Amino acid sequence: MNFLQKFLAIFIILILPETLISETSDQQALDAIQNNYEKILTFEANFTQKSYIKMMDQTQSIEGQVKIKKPGKMRWVYEAPEEQVLISNEKTLWLYVPEEEQATKVPVESIYSSNTPALFLAGKGKLTQAFNVESISQEKENIIITLIPKTIQQNLARLVLMADKKNYQITGSTVYDKLGNKTAIRFNRIRVNQEIPEEQFQLNTPPNVEVLDYTQTP
Repeated sequence: MNFLQKFLAIFIILILPETLISETSDQQALDAIQNNYEKILTFEANFTQKSYIKMMDQTQSIEGQVKIKKPGKMRWVYEAPEEQVLISNEKTLWLYVPEEEQATKVPVESIYSSNTPALFLAGKGKLTQAFNVESISQEKENIIITLIPKTIQQNLARLVLMADKKNYQITGSTVYDKLGNKTAIRFNRIRVNQEIPEEQFQLNTPPNVEVLDYTQTP
């Protein structure tokens, strides 16, 4: 299940959420971000993901497109250098790698454990239950919110959310783990509340693709 760690920052985008409370002077901005999020039912965008691997001292970049439909439905299409498709339809999570002619299928609930961002994928947790707001700052056109887990977690050390000052739209996130690695996602060409067909959240593969199905019980 290590491949799921690669998408940790992705799951965070579905969190912002139910109540984000802070005792700072930026409460008004936080409320505006919250209100904007609650009005969004679907989200589409192009994205750039940059992952820094400390052990190798390397940064890997990849671009693609994302479609999100509340609650918990996602389609992430990664392009060069390695094409990948990640789909969640609330019950099942798929990872399809065309070059390897292989798809992995797991039940969504299998990636959940207490105090992990994956809980928020299906709306099973609240941000304020798992995180403390460490700081809120404003840089150029963005509002930056830094969050720290309230309890010790296996991988997550810090989470940073970014929102547009003008419309309070979430435009990206950065996840830092305890090994010094980080994954940053930035969105552009954002479209919200446009109809997304349900078939976008189903995976159809060619006949020659090997499917590793972990949804079947022994």
